[in-house]
Amino acid sequence: MTNVFLVKTPLQLLNAIEARHYFNLDLNDCVLIAMGDRKSQPQILMLLDDINEWGEVIDLNDVDLFCDNPFELKRNGFIKKIQKLKIFRKSFFYIIRLNKISKCLSSVKYIFVGYTRYTYMSHFVNITNHDELVFLDDGNGTINYAERRRVGANAVSGISMKKKVKLYAKRLFQRVQDQEKESACFFTAYDISPGDKDKVIKNNFLYLKSKVSEAPSINEVYFIGSPLSEVGIVSSDYYVDHLNRIKKYFKNKKIVYIAHRRDSEKKLQIIKDKLGISVVFFDYPIEYQLAFVGPRPLILASFFSAALDSCRLIFGEKINLVSFKIDAVNSLQRESINDLYKGYELFKNDSFKVVSDY
Repeated sequence: MTNVFLVKTPLQLLNAIEARHYFNLDLNDCVLIAMGDRKSQPQILMLLDDINEWGEVIDLNDVDLFCDNPFELKRNGFIKKIQKLKIFRKSFFYIIRLNKISKCLSSVKYIFVGYTRYTYMSHFVNITNHDELVFLDDGNGTINYAERRRVGANAVSGISMKKKVKLYAKRLFQRVQDQEKESACFFTAYDISPGDKDKVIKNNFLYLKSKVSEAPSINEVYFIGSPLSEVGIVSSDYYVDHLNRIKKYFKNKKIVYIAHRRDSEKKLQIIKDKLGISVVFFDYPIEYQLAFVGPRPLILASFFSAALDSCRLIFGEKINLVSFKIDAVNSLQRESINDLYKGYELFKNDSFKVVSDY
């Protein structure tokens, strides 16, 4: 039977690899659909070039809009050139492409979904006959989504009116089917409480852990950046000020800021110019970068990040982890953030610290 994986970010791809091995699925029975945005898709495709984990890989933007079989290469000539136009690579055309893929699949056992609340992934799940739906982690949002399902929250509750209007337009004009499935499985690194019809399988990164190379360690601090100021959790001044406190906390150690793809250019420039901290972008998810590419820092730090959880499981005592608390009292997400820190507190040990006074 066929198994389908839909991924939108490099982290989702990493979790998809882990899931394929945990569920013991033959790679020849696995189809991966890459549907990232303009920033994440190149990273996804680069990582896919380095690994051999799937019988079939589909770059969603390369699916021929005018060919019945989406598994065939795009035709040559004028039609191919037309489909390379920017307008045909917009998400509006995802529905047509996903519909074509779904029609060509039969006997699907598992569908693995990387982004639990992504409309187009939900659409594919609803139009494709399958035996079981599995949610993969994509950061801390898994915790919130599991809780929403547990309490039976409406799918559109908590989203802005603008997003609601867009969603209703997709349902009306694109015939999007985004209703949630009654039951699903969470393949997750988090400790979550599922709803009555959901189940949880713990992702302990056993496969990735078994493949970790003996990469050299360097006496540096890698700080995992995040777009906290860009999404309104804290102000830009607050973010930079607390990053400066962290620099002082580590005193003479060199700090390297690992930029997030949604960090603003302005903020990154301030970090480089005013704080004197090096800023780098990784081509791969940080878990993969540290496991297979290297080098590994002596300390990996962040305010909060899904990478702290995954690296704790993958590297154990090989890397020291530090979470620096922030005060998100003015954020709508303050309860979720406080819950994250409470979770970190449970795993505190000699190689995992949670720091509030800095």
